[in-house]
Amino acid sequence: MLQILRNKAQSIVIQAIVVIIALVFIFWGVGTNLMNNREAAIVVNDEEISFQSFQQTYDRAYENIRTQFGGDIPPGLVENLGIKQQVINQLVQEALLRQGAAEMGIHVSAEEVRRTLKNMVQFQEDGSFSMEKYTSLLAANGYTPTSFEESIRHDMLAQKARLNIGEFATTVTDYEIQDLYRLDKSEIAVRYVTVEAEEYASSITVGEEKLQEWFTGVEDRYKTAPQVKLRYLDFSYENVGSKIAVDEDSIAQYYRDNTAEFTSKERRKARHILFAVDENSGEAVHAEKRKKAEEIVEMARQGSDFAELARQYSEGPSKAQGGELGFFSRGQMVAPFEKAAFRLEEGEISDVVKTDFGYHIIKIEEIVPETARSLEEVSETIEEQLQIEQARPLSFQVANEAYEGIISAGSLDAYLASTPGADAKTTDFFSRNNPPPAFAGDMKFLQAAFSLKQGELSSLIETSQGYAILMAEAVKKPQVPELSDVRERVEADYKAERANTLAEETAKSLLDKARELDGLRPAADKGGFAVKDSEYLSKSSAGEADIPPGLVDGAFKLSPSSPLPQEPLQADGSYVVYEFVDKKIPQQELAPEERNRYKNAILQLKQQQILSGWIESQRMQAEVFTHQRL
Repeated sequence: MLQILRNKAQSIVIQAIVVIIALVFIFWGVGTNLMNNREAAIVVNDEEISFQSFQQTYDRAYENIRTQFGGDIPPGLVENLGIKQQVINQLVQEALLRQGAAEMGIHVSAEEVRRTLKNMVQFQEDGSFSMEKYTSLLAANGYTPTSFEESIRHDMLAQKARLNIGEFATTVTDYEIQDLYRLDKSEIAVRYVTVEAEEYASSITVGEEKLQEWFTGVEDRYKTAPQVKLRYLDFSYENVGSKIAVDEDSIAQYYRDNTAEFTSKERRKARHILFAVDENSGEAVHAEKRKKAEEIVEMARQGSDFAELARQYSEGPSKAQGGELGFFSRGQMVAPFEKAAFRLEEGEISDVVKTDFGYHIIKIEEIVPETARSLEEVSETIEEQLQIEQARPLSFQVANEAYEGIISAGSLDAYLASTPGADAKTTDFFSRNNPPPAFAGDMKFLQAAFSLKQGELSSLIETSQGYAILMAEAVKKPQVPELSDVRERVEADYKAERANTLAEETAKSLLDKARELDGLRPAADKGGFAVKDSEYLSKSSAGEADIPPGLVDGAFKLSPSSPLPQEPLQADGSYVVYEFVDKKIPQQELAPEERNRYKNAILQLKQQQILSGWIESQRMQAEVFTHQRL
C-alpha cells in the first residue's frame, strides 16, 4: 500500500492521505530503522524493551565487530555470527537479572548512580566531573540526562544481581585446587608429522570441464554484493548549519567561555627505570627493589647514560626503548609519578618514586609549555561548531518540511522542480561494504538504503550526522558472474580445495597406518614423512611460533592408553598427525599466593556456572515476546 501511495500519489485526496501517513511514520517511527517506536521490540515478563534500546544495542555490537575488522566487515559475517539473536539474548538476560534483583530486594539508589557518573572519565575535565561536558556528550549521542541515568541504573541493578547470585558459590576444596594446578602445570611431549596442503597444489591440473562442474556447485560464493544507486536530500547538521549565519560576538563569547578547549596542556617527554613490585610482594622484596633503585639513581646522576641504564636494569615494558615514555600531559600518569615528573626541570633526574607498579627513576628530556591559540586562529572552527549546534534542532524541522513537500508534490522530481534551492545528491552504485565516504559506518543510513526497492522513496531517515531522505534510483541484485569473469579466482580456489582434500586424505591414511603399526614413527618412515619430536609442552606453549596451532590442546587429550587422536589436526593450511610420547605431572607443593590464585579462578568459574544456571532457569519460566519485525 505504501509503495503504491509513494509511486502514484497524484490526486489531491491521495496526497492529503499520504501527508497524514507520512506524519504518522515520522512521529511514530514506522520505516525509520526501528528507532523511537512506541511498540515494544521485546517483552520479558511484562517488562518492555523498546525498539530504540534494541537498535542502540545492535549498533554497538555491529560497531565493535566493524572495528575488529578494520572498518570493513566481510560479506555474510553479520548473518553468520547471528548478531541480532545475540543482542536479543543479551537484552532478555539483562531484563531477567533486573527482575531477579527486584525479587531479592536489591535496588540502586540515586546516590549510587550519582557516584558512578562522577567517576566516569568520559565526563571529567582535569580530573573532576563536568556538568557541561556531561550534558553535551549526552546530547551528541541522543540521550537526555534522565534516559541515560535510567540506563546506568539498569546496568548497575543487573550487575548487583550477578554479584548476589554468584555469592552462593563460597567453597573450594584442596582437591579442586590441586587438580587445576596439575592440569595447568603439566607438560606433555608429542611426536608429529605435518602434511602441507600447498605441497600438492603444483601437482593439480585444471581441466575446463572439471572446473566448470566445480564452479556450478559453488557459484554462490562468487555472487556480487547487492548494490544501490541513490538520489538523496542531505539534511546533515553540517549541511544545514552551513546556511546559518553566526555573528562575531557569539564567536568571541564562545572563545571566552571555552578557553581550555583552545589551550594545549604542558607536555613532558620522559624516560624511566622501573623496579617492579606488585600487591603480593613482601617487605623484603620492597626493600631490595628500593635499595637497587637508589643505587641506580646515583649512577645516573654521576653521568651514566640513562637510556643504557634503563635497558640494563629496568623491569618495565619500555626497557627495550631505553625507558622512553614519549610525551604525556597531566592526568595521563598515576598520581605519584605525575607529581614527581612535573616538579623536575628539563634534563633533571628524580629521586626514587614509588607507585603501585613499583619504584621508578624518572628523567625529563623535554618540556613543551602550555600554549593557547588566538581567537583569530580558531574563529573559523568555532563558527562551524556553533553552526552545527544550532543546526541540530533545526535539521529535523527542515527535513520534515521537505518530506511533506515531496509527498505533496507526488514525487522527488516534482518537488525539486517546484522548490528553488532544493538540491538532490546522487551516488554511484555502492555496496554495504563500500558506501560513500560520508556514510561509512552509518548503520541507519545503510539499513535504510538497502531496504529500498528500485524507484522507492524512504521515510525520513535519522543518521548519525543528521537527517536524510533517500530514493533508490537503481538497484543491482546479487548476481552470479560468468566463469570467464572470475576464472583466475575460481581456478585458485579450486586448486586450494583439491590440495586441501589430498592433504587431508594423506594425513588420515598416515594416522590409520600409525594405528596399524603401533606407532607414528614406523608409519612415517614407511611413507617417507619427516617426523618431529616436540620439547615438553605446557598449556602456555599454545601460540608459540614453531608449534602448529591447536597441537597443544590436542596433545593434552592424549594419554599412554590412547596415544593417537581420532582425526588429524587441521592447522593453517596443513594437517598434523601426532602421537603421545610422555607427560610430566608437577608434584611440588603450591606456594600460598599460587594456591590463592587457583582458588579464586575456581571460585569465579563456580560463580559463573551458578549465574548461567540461574539465568537459564529464569528464561525457561519467563514469558518472552519478540516482535515479528525482529
